[in-house]
Amino acid sequence: MSFELTRRRFFQLLAAMSAASNFPSRARASSAQALPSGMKTVNRKNLVATQVKAYAWQDEGIDALLDNLQEKGNVNTVFAFTFNSEATDVSGKIPLPDHGTYSKAHPEIGGAFYDYDPKYFTGTTLKDFHAASRFNVIGEVAPKMKARGMDFFAWDYNNTNANMMKLIPGLTKVAEIDVYGKPTDGACWNHPDYRALLTGRIESYLSGYSDLVAGIIWGCERMGPLDNLIGGGWATTGICCFCPYCLEKARDRDISAGRAREGFIKLDRLFEAAGNAQRPADGYFVTFWRILLDYPEVMAWHKMWNDSYHEVRSALYGTAKSIAPQKPFGFHMVQNITFSPFYSAADSYATIKNYADFIKIATYNNAGGGRMTGFIQRLCATIFADATPEEFTPMYMKMMGYDEAPYGELANNRLSVDYIARETKRAIADTGHSIQIYPSVDINVPVQAGWKQTTPEGVKAEVRAALTAGADGVVLSREYTEMWLANLAAAGDATREIFARP
Repeated sequence: MSFELTRRRFFQLLAAMSAASNFPSRARASSAQALPSGMKTVNRKNLVATQVKAYAWQDEGIDALLDNLQEKGNVNTVFAFTFNSEATDVSGKIPLPDHGTYSKAHPEIGGAFYDYDPKYFTGTTLKDFHAASRFNVIGEVAPKMKARGMDFFAWDYNNTNANMMKLIPGLTKVAEIDVYGKPTDGACWNHPDYRALLTGRIESYLSGYSDLVAGIIWGCERMGPLDNLIGGGWATTGICCFCPYCLEKARDRDISAGRAREGFIKLDRLFEAAGNAQRPADGYFVTFWRILLDYPEVMAWHKMWNDSYHEVRSALYGTAKSIAPQKPFGFHMVQNITFSPFYSAADSYATIKNYADFIKIATYNNAGGGRMTGFIQRLCATIFADATPEEFTPMYMKMMGYDEAPYGELANNRLSVDYIARETKRAIADTGHSIQIYPSVDINVPVQAGWKQTTPEGVKAEVRAALTAGADGVVLSREYTEMWLANLAAAGDATREIFARP
């Protein structure tokens, strides 16, 4: 179904646009009391998408790759990496699937895999971020996809690490500063140079390639300081951010930076003690809660980080809609939003729906069993260290609304397809289905030895679970380069069967 902009959502959009431009939303709205006739986002019906790394087009050949996607996977939309903040090791650390060579002739070091006009980055010192290969994914791939009736989405992926911080000249100068005063491997959402870089890329996609880019998916798997303390596999380094821009924002909110630092350091020491089995007299959870009561600045700082994250994404959405209101703009949601009661509260679907046309949720059920096991272990090594994972898991399942295997069986048995269905329904309920919901179908997401492997029948069950739960489409995940063709074809068979039904 297509998503039509309502009057209420239009004025939400104006607010998002004002966040990007610092122009008062009231003044902007006063000149537009009626909805513009062209203000409508058009989403593809029955979307079947997948993500494709930049090197894969050169490795397999564009036409051969697209043949596989269309003929086997029934794919009609490609989330093509146009910016990747992480280096991709193409030497084949995972078992090689039955396509592609993972050739070292096309290393993907990270950066922009398209040609951009510098005029979109006049407002930032961060101007040089081309990938080493200089392969133009948009110019080379998008025309061939358009000729086939497929949609090319620019996939703007913004995780950061030590290598990427060094790769882009000047990026280390916008790094977050942790509670101990040390720069980290993450860029600060409140730094104006970094915000301008992110905004410029959106402009360069939609204005520089207006006839080729059908939409944008934007993603970043980073979390706020309290979630980082808890950890569980998605944490960025450091308890952040205490840079000058965040300190200024805290002053505007009347948050004491000194008190926030004291509270975070106490929590850090508590969790360090938990890792060494040094239980406080009153237990771990009581001590954790007492620190929050004594230092409310901790939660205020955590909320400020998450508010800044929402602000950035809202501003990017506003920028996109001011240029191309009909083109969908959506977000990748890290799998921790399905696992963590703390992260899902902070990065809620109910808030994201106000500045998105769709969300793609990482509901990897095969890899999810081991990932959920790791997260439960981390909870029982920090906040809930008073309990063992075996003792805590039944309560955790009730807390999250899941009905999965006991703790000791999770990793080896994968999560059920019911996990996909329940998370799809939760996203639909939290958003009122005002945006498109695209769960991710786990097709050979890398797993550890002993974990269940992907099978064609398993893929078909995942597709059915997502679509019968009300999803507007599915994303075959994670990457095309990881998928065995029999599993890709199983997804194609399942979507053809379901979409053909009256």
